[in-house]
Order: sequence, then structure tokens, then C-alpha cells
Amino acid sequence: MDNSKPKTILLTAFEPSGDALGAMAAAGLKEIDPNIRVVGLGGSLMKSAGVELLEHTTKEAAMGVGAISEIKRIKRLVDFIGSWIKENKPDVVVAVDSPAANWPVCKVARKHGCNVVHLAAPQLWAWAPWRIKKMKRLSDHVMCLLPFEPEWFESRGMPATFIGHPALKKTEVPHIALPEGNPNIILLPGSRKSEILKNLPMQQEVLKRICSEFPETKAVIACRGEDVERVEQFANGLQIVADELPSVLEWGTLALAVSGTVSLHVMNHTTPMIGMYKVNVVSRLLSKLVLNTPHRLLPNLIAGKRIVPEFIPCGNIAWHIAEVAIDLLHDEKAMQTMQNRLKQEASVYSQHNPSKEAAEIILSFA
Repeated sequence: MDNSKPKTILLTAFEPSGDALGAMAAAGLKEIDPNIRVVGLGGSLMKSAGVELLEHTTKEAAMGVGAISEIKRIKRLVDFIGSWIKENKPDVVVAVDSPAANWPVCKVARKHGCNVVHLAAPQLWAWAPWRIKKMKRLSDHVMCLLPFEPEWFESRGMPATFIGHPALKKTEVPHIALPEGNPNIILLPGSRKSEILKNLPMQQEVLKRICSEFPETKAVIACRGEDVERVEQFANGLQIVADELPSVLEWGTLALAVSGTVSLHVMNHTTPMIGMYKVNVVSRLLSKLVLNTPHRLLPNLIAGKRIVPEFIPCGNIAWHIAEVAIDLLHDEKAMQTMQNRLKQEASVYSQHNPSKEAAEIILSFA
């Protein structure tokens, strides 16, 4: 390759979590080399970080058994980006999160001689350890967001590096006007349409039971700005706070959070939480067959033990989650113990700069 030409990095993100990770990497790349061309599939965060978006891919992300429209959407995007790779030959293809969508992207990239790195390790250790052979064939390196992952991948011959996580970055938290209650409850319903549809009504039911036990309760729903419209139809009059998650977490007494990256944000602020993720019966049965880890919530996975109550996946058990929440809110010692454990696990990330580390690894393959 001509070293005098600016490098071209392709980031392929298909979901909101990938948009945040892609933006982090893009910011690090631009800081090292402002002239580098960063192109991608992603969302508003990646665009703000200087990524030349080929298509906005994170608004309509969905998941679940039978999500036919999602399968069609991904196939169209993979075909599109495959043609782009063939024509443009990027220096490095960065598969950002979403392994199911990114496997075929990696295959096309390999076919055209591109180096491939993963930003966020596919959780093969949880559900598909046999796929490590495919990953080794289609990838050069994997950047891990969980501290125990590099050992798992390295022991199986896949080069891997722990880079920390942007959700664990310490930043100044602005004060915003929020209602003062006793307790203050945060509802975190996720970002996908299907997540909000299933989980927010359940969280509202849990909140209703908390309010019956603690009449002075105040609550807000926290979400991304682009998810407000989806959340409004299930808000039941609650205040919706968009794009101010750190401030909300500092305000909150207890967070009712779906599983996923948001649980790391909660851990970063040591806010006591309960993890949950409501799915249909078929998905629950499949998860029992496929997933082979005792824990599903990220703080528990990182700790290697249950430090936060989790109901993942779950059915119609709002009453049980509410009982756990009420017991926690009555037990000041248990709340403090959870905060201490969250702080301890978050400390593992304090020595890492994921934006810089991700950029350096990506450029090492350019």
C-alpha cells in the first residue's frame, strides 16, 4: 500500500451500543492522525466523532426470535458494505459489536485482502465456543471490553487485548433539575424498540409497587435523545430525561436496568441496581439451551459472582422483582455493600484509555 496516502479505516456498527464504541474508536483515531479517513456504518455518535457515515444503521435495530425484518435489514447492509469494501479496499475493517451481522462483513473483508479487528469481543465464551475457529480464520485481533476475555481468547490462539470500556470513563457530572424523592428510582428500558416495548411496562409495574411501599418515591426514565419518541408511549406521565445519564445516575437511589452496556454506566456511578430483561417464552427456552454462564449481567460477569440482583432473561415476574427492590430499599447495609462491590469492580478499568488503546491497535494493522 502507498504509505503517502491517508489511511482508510472502515467501522461497521449495526446497533446503538456499536455506535458508541465506534465513536470512541473514531475519536482516538482522529486524535492520533486528523487526516485519517474514517468511514462507517453507524449512528449519530459516530457521525459527531468525525466518521463519514455510509448509512445510518442504528435507529431501527431489533432483536429476538422471528425478527424477519431485522434479518432482511442486515442482509441488505452486508451486501451494500461488501460492494463498498470491494471497490474501496480499506486498510483496516473494524467489526464493531453485533457479531451476527459482522461475521459476513469479516468474510468479505478477508476475501479482498483487508485486515480485520473486532471492537468488542463476540461473547463466544457464553454461547458458542466452537466458533473460535471461524473467528481465527476471519480476524487478526480482538479488542476486549471485559477483563477476563483476553485469557479466554489467547488460550485458544486468538490474539486479544483488554482496552477498558468507555462507559467506565470518569467525567464531570453536570447538575440538572430532577424531582427529589425518597427514594429516587431510575427506569432504564434500553434502546431497541423491542426492548422498550417489553421492559418499560414491566419496569412501570415494579415502580408502582415500590410507590405503594414508599409513598414519597420519585422516578424518571433515562434514555437516548433518539429513543424519546419510542419511550413516550409507555411513560405514563413520568419525566423522560434524554442524554443526561451520568446526572441521572448520580441522582438515583436505585436503577431498574435492562441488561447490556447501560449496566456498566450504572456500575461506574456505583448506583445500586437490579438487572432485568423480559423476553418471550421461546427466547427464554432458547437461552437456557444456548447460554452457558451462571451470570448474564455485565457487573456480575466481571466480578465472577452475583453482586447485583439479575433477572435475565425473565417473563412476567414484575411482582418478584418489586419484592427484591423493596427489600433492598429497606436494607441500607445491603445497598452500601452493593455500592462498594460495584466500585471495586469498576476500579479494574481506571488505568485504561479505551479510545487511545483502540486507535493504536487499529492503526497497528493499517
